Amino acid sequence: IAFWGAVTCCEGCLLFLWIDLITTYAIGTPEMSYELTKVPNLVGGLFFMTGIYLSWFELINMDSEKLNANKLHYFWVSIESVTDLGIEKASYVGALTYLLGAVLYTISQVSDFWELTPGVHNVLIDWPLIVGGLMFFLGGVCELKINKVFESAPTRLVWWVAVLNCYGGLTFWLSACPALFPGKLETRFAVTGTIMYLLASVLSLLMWRVEQFGGALIPALNRVAQVAVKPAPNANGKLVLEVKDLNRRPLLEMKDDDSSRVEDALHPRLSWKGLIFLIVYVCIGAFTVIACCTFLNHGKDYKDDPETFRQELNMLMTGLVNIIIVHMVLVLNSAIVTMPKKGDAPYRSLAIVMRVLSVIVFANTVLGLRVQFEEAEYHHSMKQFP
Repeated sequence: IAFWGAVTCCEGCLLFLWIDLITTYAIGTPEMSYELTKVPNLVGGLFFMTGIYLSWFELINMDSEKLNANKLHYFWVSIESVTDLGIEKASYVGALTYLLGAVLYTISQVSDFWELTPGVHNVLIDWPLIVGGLMFFLGGVCELKINKVFESAPTRLVWWVAVLNCYGGLTFWLSACPALFPGKLETRFAVTGTIMYLLASVLSLLMWRVEQFGGALIPALNRVAQVAVKPAPNANGKLVLEVKDLNRRPLLEMKDDDSSRVEDALHPRLSWKGLIFLIVYVCIGAFTVIACCTFLNHGKDYKDDPETFRQELNMLMTGLVNIIIVHMVLVLNSAIVTMPKKGDAPYRSLAIVMRVLSVIVFANTVLGLRVQFEEAEYHHSMKQFP
């Protein structure tokens, strides 16, 4: 859950940054602006809301007995059932305010697809952005309190995640308030918040890498993950590996040459190279979504220009397949954290080839976007100067 929460938030932030890039540098043609801004805005919001919901889902299902009995909560649980497990009220309040903010943002993003009267625009777009941004800021304040940011030094990953999330929420809130940031200053201020959220999501992946599965909202899970597994000789001089969990299970005995392998199996750690390629996979997913959005501008070519329509439809289907594949690769990486060992052929070779192909697909996705924009600009100029 922690893995997918961080991944989907990363994808959402990348799509938000793309919209800011479009509005600032006027990328593409005017005919493409609708498809290149409103659609990625909604998709990015859905990704972002998914990541926030996963944090809420993780919190309301902290009772392991209910998890094992498949009695999952999906939307709501009383605050008492959470605090009875030793979790702070601030964790519950913070996760709930984040979720409410994400829902309000989604309402605004969906409403933005239509031309609305000023009064309806204020109700369905402006106020949901303002109140939603405030909810994000309050969620960040809860993270500051939970992780005792003002009482500790900035030496922990969770400290930085809480600070970055709080700043991101503040910028989302203030940038939505009218007259505070006139002109392009509003966009630039919001961009800094999106970048902070993106950095916080990457740091959350780092926390997941070291088994800090609670993120900035559930520090109890982070403390549980800090229990180390260390091999040590017992009274008979035989090497044992002490496995400490909540139930204090017995020791597991093994031979000396098995200690490293068992420790890796019990506590797999993502390498730095693995983390970099995770970010590459996330970028491929986000950029491919943008490439698919360019097809929507060619829907009217079904009758006017069938050949162009077929070409764009083929690119759309290819992009959708790439999105599915890259998320399947992310599923695989969430289950198999470490690179297979040298003796684990052919799995190690497959993992290496998959990483090489990811770089090629990433470069091809960026190149494909560039080609799409160049063709659109060419057709736009031909219409203006036939």
